[in-house]
Amino acid sequence: MAKMYGKGKTAIESEEQQKRRWQIELEFVQCLSNPNYLNFLAQRGYFKDPSFINYLKYLQYWKEPDYAKYLMYPMCLYFLDLLQYEHFRREIVNNQCCKFIDDQAILQWQHYTRKRIKLINSVQENAAAVAAATQQQQMQQQQQHQTNGGILAPSEAASVAAAEATNPLQQATLQNGSSSSSQSQQQPLGARDSAPTQRQEMSVAHAQPQHQQQQQINGLAGSGAPKLELN
Repeated sequence: MAKMYGKGKTAIESEEQQKRRWQIELEFVQCLSNPNYLNFLAQRGYFKDPSFINYLKYLQYWKEPDYAKYLMYPMCLYFLDLLQYEHFRREIVNNQCCKFIDDQAILQWQHYTRKRIKLINSVQENAAAVAAATQQQQMQQQQQHQTNGGILAPSEAASVAAAEATNPLQQATLQNGSSSSSQSQQQPLGARDSAPTQRQEMSVAHAQPQHQQQQQINGLAGSGAPKLELN
């Protein structure tokens, strides 16, 4: 945190003093973004003081990213660079020059605001267009999938194959389930095939006693028939 307190700190400064000096320098640097304040300093003769000019050179460390991130008005860095030139320090005394710079700064802020709003709107519109195109593409793929009768597209088939390849345990489980179901389907077929054979054997066994009874009846009838003798 010592670096945050600014450069040029001396060893006799305590941490609290360094922090306070950093806050003062932060406030002063941001005040440089106001051309009217620069005009006030020029009319009081501050820009003719060599010590104050050296102080402005010292404040250039705020242009470093570690310090610039704390600035709320980055325009002050532009004016800090201009104050390094003697010609600008001499001309800023003029009120008319100060008013011109102030008007230009306001116009720049307005242009920046409009430009930023357009940029934000364009980004939002592009994002909405991309989302709509993606949704439309998904709907077309679903319709094409339905018209193909459930046949997967090459890209979808590849994704399904990759998913199956990455899950061998699930694939082995499915194979075991299919084999057990095939065995269970084969068993009823064998039972159905053996059922007609048993019925045929029972019908044959039942038909044999009837055939024997018929033969006995025919034999009795033949033995008991009256014999006619011709005289």
